[in-house]
Amino acid sequence: MGTPADNATNAGVPAVLAISSGIWLVLGAAGTLWTLMGLLMILAFGGMVGPQTYLPALELYLGSGAVFVSGVLFSVFLRRGRRLARVVLSAFAVAFSVFLYYPYLPGGPSAVEVPWQVALISPVGAAVVAAVIATVLMWLPPANAYFARGGAPTPGTPAGSEAASGRVPQTVTAAVWILAVSGAIAALEAVLGLLVLSGSTGSDRNLTPALVLYLTLAAVAVGYLACARAVRRGKPFVRPVAAVIPLVGLGLVVLASIAAFSSASAVSPAAAGGLPAAILLAVLSQGLPIIGGLAAAVLIWLPPARGYFRRGAEVLPAGTSGS
Repeated sequence: MGTPADNATNAGVPAVLAISSGIWLVLGAAGTLWTLMGLLMILAFGGMVGPQTYLPALELYLGSGAVFVSGVLFSVFLRRGRRLARVVLSAFAVAFSVFLYYPYLPGGPSAVEVPWQVALISPVGAAVVAAVIATVLMWLPPANAYFARGGAPTPGTPAGSEAASGRVPQTVTAAVWILAVSGAIAALEAVLGLLVLSGSTGSDRNLTPALVLYLTLAAVAVGYLACARAVRRGKPFVRPVAAVIPLVGLGLVVLASIAAFSSASAVSPAAAGGLPAAILLAVLSQGLPIIGGLAAAVLIWLPPARGYFRRGAEVLPAGTSGS
């Protein structure tokens, strides 16, 4: 027999890896929330400044948002023993550390207003320290043994047992959460946008593109929330539906941005960057929750989810309603 520590490791996810995954999940969720707040500020004040001012800020928030959302997803795959997740998260920790502490290293910028001790205990510095700790934990011997087994919870567990046992695959769980969060954000944007439009006094030509945009977000929100429920229950029909909704939504956002650009005056900030910039801003700002649903659609078409949807009709007894 093995030691108690070995038995605990073989019984499931090692404690060190569970803690590491939890840290990455919290960091990714907090960073995603920070990104959404920044994007909302850009949406609120972007029209007051030129593209040369708010485009760099938009790029910063979109880039950091992609990293934080990836951190959430890879924290899920980390618990499944995916080596790629460990490598990517380790690279994130190194990049975070270099980005924050490079000014204090020899050869870094000479003008540093904040002492390194203060930077270390700031929220950003604490997040970097937590990322380093999480990285160390996922390279300890119990975690290495877990990755060597390919994430199998017990020795000898056959591949694909997750689907055979009736458990929901992690990819499906992640897709459900992404659809639910993206739907909620799209609904919030739609409600706020429609409220603003209700008090507008512009011409019908100027208001129509915005109305199309926010009605599209409202429809996407309803679709995503309905798909999240169907994905959780393993309904086979939901996979093509979940793939079509974001594609149609993005198409309508592009058409609305083209119409808004054509109706904008030459001195308007929206027209300063040209049509490509207007489309890019619309897709990467108001269309961000739609892109999130596209990521969820990709997840439910991955191999781990296929078996779950193939047996979707057997999850509920015959005659059971969807409620």
